[in-house]
Amino acid sequence: MTYKTSLTLAATMVAATIAGQAAAKERLNFAYGYPSTSAIGLAVEDYAAAVSERSEGNIDVTGFAMSLLSLPETSPGVRDGLADVGFVLPPYYPAEYSTNLFLHEMNLLISLVENPTGKESLAFGGAMLEYTFNNCPECLAENKEQNQVYTGGGVTPLYNLLCKDVNVTSVEDLKGLRLRAGGAGFVRFAEAFGAQGVRLPVSEAYEGLDQGIIDCAMLSAPELTNYNLHEVVTDITLAVPGGAFAGVSSANVNADRWKAMDDAGRAALLWGGSQMSASTTWNFHSDDNAAIEHARGKGINIVQGDAELVAAVKAFAKSDLETVSALFKDTYGVERSFGIAEDFAPLLDKWIGLVADVDSKEALQQLYWNEVISKVDASTYGMD
Repeated sequence: MTYKTSLTLAATMVAATIAGQAAAKERLNFAYGYPSTSAIGLAVEDYAAAVSERSEGNIDVTGFAMSLLSLPETSPGVRDGLADVGFVLPPYYPAEYSTNLFLHEMNLLISLVENPTGKESLAFGGAMLEYTFNNCPECLAENKEQNQVYTGGGVTPLYNLLCKDVNVTSVEDLKGLRLRAGGAGFVRFAEAFGAQGVRLPVSEAYEGLDQGIIDCAMLSAPELTNYNLHEVVTDITLAVPGGAFAGVSSANVNADRWKAMDDAGRAALLWGGSQMSASTTWNFHSDDNAAIEHARGKGINIVQGDAELVAAVKAFAKSDLETVSALFKDTYGVERSFGIAEDFAPLLDKWIGLVADVDSKEALQQLYWNEVISKVDASTYGMD
């Protein structure tokens, strides 16, 4: 064999090795129905970076913002393999995710915290993760039925009324209004105050307000900038209806793709799930005040409810939490609803203590990982 032939053979072997490595690399697409610059879009970037680092570059994740699948299309799209990973909102599919949705309905607990610190959404996110992974086999089974594996969540800040040409400061002001509602609990709120709850995806709130289909949208403040709602909103009532949106499965993985990966790959996606959960929740948390100040700078009128409205909102939260268990048991067949409600409140109290010293996205991610997701066995989870 000549020297030249040896070099050629060596080069061929190196090229084959590199090609084999490239072929072995996992490439996942991540569908999410939010703008790339939104809190969710930035969280997907964090997720992709975390998965790449944890997998030592063996898994590449590419995000597709508002293109591959819309929010209502995401769950069936992930189920059918149109996306490998998706930002799924269970409240859009109450029949398919009834127990997951019931956990979200516990969100009004954060409006009843006696000494709020502003970190209640961080605590609720942790409680949702812990209960879903460790105490809710029904939640995981619902994901399995949709050919998906749950790996992370997320929670918004308190919900406000984002209105066009309507100023709401009293109970009387709510009567007859059409309010965008993102879940059944918000519909119940509207009806309790003599308003009408209109089910619209957040991506349609701008058009709904602009065309007068709705008077107000019940949303957290960061959506003002995420969806440019500051262009059509004229008035904001803070902390009404209260509560938060916690019906989030922020990084659901197609089950077939999950099972085809090795243990290290699945472990990397679980690590990514902790990052997605923390980034989603923290980004919303940190964007909250900034969005309000941005709105104020745009000349939007920002008000608080009067004492009667504030008291009525808290009274609704208490009464709704008492009745929602029966509602979900009778309507959606959540047989364990009363037990879940009983267990969840003390779990939230625990997490309010755990997040007390959290001061960054990195600290929140590490907390979610250490307390919950690191204890999930990648070799068995989601494999049955």
